[in-house]
Amino acid sequence: MQLTELQMGLIALGVVGVGAVIGYNLWQERRHRRTAERALGDAQPDVLIDPLHQPSRRVEPTLDFDLGSDLSSTASDTPVEPTIDLPTDEPLSAAADDTVQLAPQREPVLKAAPADDAAPAWADAKVEEVIVVELEAPIAATEFQRAWSELTRQVDTGLRLRGRDDQVGRWLELTPDTAGNLSRIEMAVQLADRRGPLGEASLSALAHALQAVADRFLAVVHFPDARDLLARARELDSFAASVDVQIGINLVAGEHPISGTKLRGLAEAQGFALDNGLFRARDDAGATLYTLGNLDAAEFIAETMKNLQTPGVTLLLDVPTVADGARNFDRMVMMAEQFAHALGARVVDDNRQPLSPASLGVIRGKIAEFQTRMTQFGVAPGSASARRLFS
Repeated sequence: MQLTELQMGLIALGVVGVGAVIGYNLWQERRHRRTAERALGDAQPDVLIDPLHQPSRRVEPTLDFDLGSDLSSTASDTPVEPTIDLPTDEPLSAAADDTVQLAPQREPVLKAAPADDAAPAWADAKVEEVIVVELEAPIAATEFQRAWSELTRQVDTGLRLRGRDDQVGRWLELTPDTAGNLSRIEMAVQLADRRGPLGEASLSALAHALQAVADRFLAVVHFPDARDLLARARELDSFAASVDVQIGINLVAGEHPISGTKLRGLAEAQGFALDNGLFRARDDAGATLYTLGNLDAAEFIAETMKNLQTPGVTLLLDVPTVADGARNFDRMVMMAEQFAHALGARVVDDNRQPLSPASLGVIRGKIAEFQTRMTQFGVAPGSASARRLFS
């Protein structure tokens, strides 16, 4: 069957239309990619395709230090400074007006956070950076959470999110089950933890995820200056490493191994509960005060405790994550002596030497010194911020 001129014309018109749609989509993709590159520099890897660089892990100091030495030497080596090349002629602070009004035709973009935009009270400016996402129209919290979980599969940065529901006039902590309609989203980005500082690759992955949010929901993202943020993260990590000390007291069995059944009974009588391989003693708010672990590498398991025989256990105090560390150290020493008496064990240091009153006094003084430095820096020992930083 021969095609008529009308049919051939319609086919040609259809081909031209499909080509125009494809070309328009490619043009849009290139425009959005240029927007993201302006936020983090032209030479950034595509984190949606390339694997993230593994951050260097910070070694956590324990009691195996020379009590006569300067403990500030426990800080980890200064990491290689990551760089992000940002165009000097295109500063990120493009928004002159803090209140951004989006028209439906306006291109979604990443914008620099306003310089005078103070961090909200729910976030700690010492250990977190707040990124604001302004939505053109309210969206369901569940819809945003589904999209966000898909977009952040390669983001390994610690994040806390909350959203503003103007209909009820309050902020909502965002979880997969949060219900409500969001007009504004704020996320607190963790600047450092015990793995190390926020790195260039992680920040780039986060920026790509936020650009995708801007594209999908026609939103404006107030993104911070990348170089300043990475510098803050390195500074925070350097300080954290200098005060990151854990104090361990070992209880070594005497003539007979320590019975798991007896150990569990004593631990639970002192307020410990078995959790993830360790016995943990918690304060009234649920934060861990001490842990009791196996001197061997094996973890404690509830089902095998009755058959366990161990050569010893370790009581551990994580100095940055507890308030009033010196007093809690004194309590841990008393607890160790009680455990040792009941279990027929000896209280020793990491070199299997008895802990003298003089050495205990030195340790106590160092704990107070470290926690004073934390307070002066602006991160209170035992606070929620400290527990996030030293996690």
